[in-house]
Amino acid sequence: MNQTIPLNKLILSPRNVRRTNGDEDIESLADSIHSKGLLQNLVVSESVEQPGKHEVDAGGRRWRALNLLVEQKRNAKTFPVPVHIIPRDDALEASLVENLQKVAMNPADEVEAFQAIVHGGEPSIDDIPNRIANCARRFGRTVRYVEQRLRLAALAPEILTALREYRISIEAARAYASHPDPVAQLYVFAKEDEKGEWGHKPQNIRDALAGKSYAVDHKLVRFIGLQAYVDAGGRTERDLFFGDDDRELLLDTALVKKLATEKALVLAQPLAQAEGFLDAAIAPVDGPSWGMPKPPKGYREARYNILAVPDNSRDWAIQGYRINDAGTGVVPIANTCLVPIDPETGDSSPSAPAIERDWAAERRAKDIRIAAARLATEPSMKDTPLKGRAFWPEEGASWIAPFYESDDGVFVALMVRVDPEELEARLAEAEHEYETAEADRKAEKEAAEAERQATTLAAIEANQAKHATEADAAAEEPVS
Repeated sequence: MNQTIPLNKLILSPRNVRRTNGDEDIESLADSIHSKGLLQNLVVSESVEQPGKHEVDAGGRRWRALNLLVEQKRNAKTFPVPVHIIPRDDALEASLVENLQKVAMNPADEVEAFQAIVHGGEPSIDDIPNRIANCARRFGRTVRYVEQRLRLAALAPEILTALREYRISIEAARAYASHPDPVAQLYVFAKEDEKGEWGHKPQNIRDALAGKSYAVDHKLVRFIGLQAYVDAGGRTERDLFFGDDDRELLLDTALVKKLATEKALVLAQPLAQAEGFLDAAIAPVDGPSWGMPKPPKGYREARYNILAVPDNSRDWAIQGYRINDAGTGVVPIANTCLVPIDPETGDSSPSAPAIERDWAAERRAKDIRIAAARLATEPSMKDTPLKGRAFWPEEGASWIAPFYESDDGVFVALMVRVDPEELEARLAEAEHEYETAEADRKAEKEAAEAERQATTLAAIEANQAKHATEADAAAEEPVS
């Protein structure tokens, strides 16, 4: 039987089967009832212990919300409550049936409903923030709750369909919605879908989408400053699914990296030049802490303790820097720098300026000095037990172990002191030997090239003669 009973004549029944979560979100429910009214009757039965009153067997949360409205002085104690009265013996069963038969609303349907209400209704309210606030009041929800549902409604259609079909959880949907760009969402969604039952884990989704945006507390954002990013035209968006507090997301990741690289270079160049280096270079700002800058054309990466290089020999090198972990400045990359490359040998030299170098002349002068040093060394070895046992190391062996064993024997390195004046005295002889050897090498190379060309020409002529003979034979063959 349906009728109304004053609220102060209703008490909570001990037979109500809901024992847990009875007070959960009562304030929101009270706001909804105050806005829309009580849309569902309470199920009650007569009280034996308190004559004149009825016990609420089903609808305990609604009863609590109505009493909260009384406490807030938004409803009277005698507020007429619509009820359905049942026999006392049926109360327990009725309470169980009501709780068991409740079917939760599909989350995709819920978010689309909020979307339609906010963007399709209330023509008298002309701005979205006020519509959201009004919707929250009417349904007893917080503004943040409604904003989250609107963000979920804006998911890429494929992801929203997966939510409706229960192929992904609401937690996974929230993770996708943490980034507002549907293109980025779909890229990660496709990757996760390939994993089958192991895919669409919320934390994996968030980790994957983290590279598509930067949070306002990210190191690079702290380094460049949020205002500098906004002034450069960067877009921001609130992350509605990060804990209890919103945080700003920077969506233009390429702009963040560009601004960070430019600022880091401005800070690093005076530091490098103060240390005597030619210039500074910045490691990828979004790379690992051990990353190195990309060497400019004509340079390569060299690993050694650059601090051990004399100050007057640094003007050929470029020092690498990276943004520090705190995002407050730049620090040099230890034990590594960028050095110029000899275009002839692919080697680098720490002894000459990096600009406008005559690499061929430097190589020639170095080879002649090596030859002069060897000529100056020979007299000290003449008529000694070393004669016939010592040999010059091959070109490129710039470092030799003091002692090592191999299949060819046991080798002991020996350093021979040469007076600089003796070396200078041998330079002319060494230059003559160098030029003679170069002339011989050139003649051998030209002879080999001439022989190769002659062999190729002979092969071509033989092939032409063969084809001519075959053509003549074909022409003389009678037609059958």
